[in-house]
Amino acid sequence: MGGTTILILTRKIGEGLRIGPSVRIVVLEVKGGSVRLGIEAPEGILIHRDEVLARIMEENRKATGISPRRVDGGGLRPAADGGGKMGTFETTRFGKIPVDDTRLIHFSDGLLGFPQTRRFLLLETMEETVFYWLQSLDDPALAFVVIDPVLLVPDYMSRIVLPEWDREFFGTPGDEGLSAMAIVTFPKKGKDEATANLQGPLLVRETDRMGRQVVLAESDSWLRMRVFPPQQGEVATS
Repeated sequence: MGGTTILILTRKIGEGLRIGPSVRIVVLEVKGGSVRLGIEAPEGILIHRDEVLARIMEENRKATGISPRRVDGGGLRPAADGGGKMGTFETTRFGKIPVDDTRLIHFSDGLLGFPQTRRFLLLETMEETVFYWLQSLDDPALAFVVIDPVLLVPDYMSRIVLPEWDREFFGTPGDEGLSAMAIVTFPKKGKDEATANLQGPLLVRETDRMGRQVVLAESDSWLRMRVFPPQQGEVATS
């Protein structure tokens, strides 16, 4: 009961199979050890390569263990009053924080690897810095350091090409009213080698504070973009 069933089929080129009433997978080409597939699916069905999702989920997981002491301006700036209903939330890193319900960000699908964490609050650090904290309000211990990806790639928003299901949700990435955040990972080697995941950004509609982590068909260099440029003579690693 509740287990997973694996169905093994043999298909030839041009043959396919259906998943439910609306998804069809067709074998287009077989060459060497690779199979080229075509997928027919209605708009709104999320289709991603396993390895891309796995890499982004791993980056999310690695980004969760950061201590405030490793981030410039690790203390929090007092929250501005947004005019909403005020409350408080007890976090693992920062203790009790004020929560203005008009400033909540809702990810209805959660984040990749964290599907049950859907409500977040963006926290400003005490000092002037490029980093912010994205604190979960469903898990007191879960918080991510995030950065505006435009600081790393100035034309980032215009270069985003969203799948159809994300375009319906967000509209055109270059439109005003759409903001982006990239999750930052700080390796144990040191803060100078921090990387930002620009391949799996968090996009947020400013009108209703609804967001989604999207998966972009960009080069792998966007998965671990260096936040701080390598020093002269240093070899960049990922």
